[in-house]
Amino acid sequence: MKLPDDFFHGARTILDVGGWFKPEPRATHVVDLMPWETRGAKLSLEPMPDERFTKSTWFQADFLKPDFSLPFAQKSFDLVVCGHTVEDLAAPEALLREMQRVAVRGVIECPSRISEQTMGIRDRESVRPGHPHHHWIVESVEECLLLYSKDESGLSAETRLIPLAFTERNFMSGREKPIVTHLWTDQINYRIIRGDECRRRAQGFVVSLNIPASIRMKDSLLRFARRMRSRIQGRPPEDFSWWTKILETSRPYSAIELK
Repeated sequence: MKLPDDFFHGARTILDVGGWFKPEPRATHVVDLMPWETRGAKLSLEPMPDERFTKSTWFQADFLKPDFSLPFAQKSFDLVVCGHTVEDLAAPEALLREMQRVAVRGVIECPSRISEQTMGIRDRESVRPGHPHHHWIVESVEECLLLYSKDESGLSAETRLIPLAFTERNFMSGREKPIVTHLWTDQINYRIIRGDECRRRAQGFVVSLNIPASIRMKDSLLRFARRMRSRIQGRPPEDFSWWTKILETSRPYSAIELK
């Protein structure tokens, strides 16, 4: 998360939820599935100079556990930050409830809808939309956090997919953003959405963008050319083995079972 300094003004106690991969250095406390020792996806047994949190204020928790709760009293934090975590959880409701219980205000960041509906946004070659491990397409509308089931959004249909060339052009111009930011105070108003409404919203969003047919054709040709180049160069597919390796590194330091 890239939050300006003034966003933290007046916040003495700050909780980062799910910040293991890139913890917020201004946080006084962190909660994540993974241990302090491998924060940042590397073994790091010494405190970093810019970190306010410490090993003693880093807590491990499984957000998907049936009896999950944060190990803090009600409204014990001035601010909670949660970046790129909610969309990862098959059942995010407990985490959302707990964040609003322990904090006065907060911010949630997730990939934007256009990011999750864009073909090849990870590898620039495939037709696979968004990030395959994400469960939700997230929007922030009128102070309400909307979570649309990604599996039920029907993103196998071209009419619900966005060409990468179109998305990249819009990111560069600032007309669209790769991240959705949801600010809340006192409580998190959220809605879990499933079924036909997910498909209708996904298709309606693409229609609203008025994507020219020429852009779709250009994008298809570009992705084909990149695939051919990768094949000729013998470039391997996306490698997820780093996660297996970091789990092995983390287990000796973990207070909970890591699967």
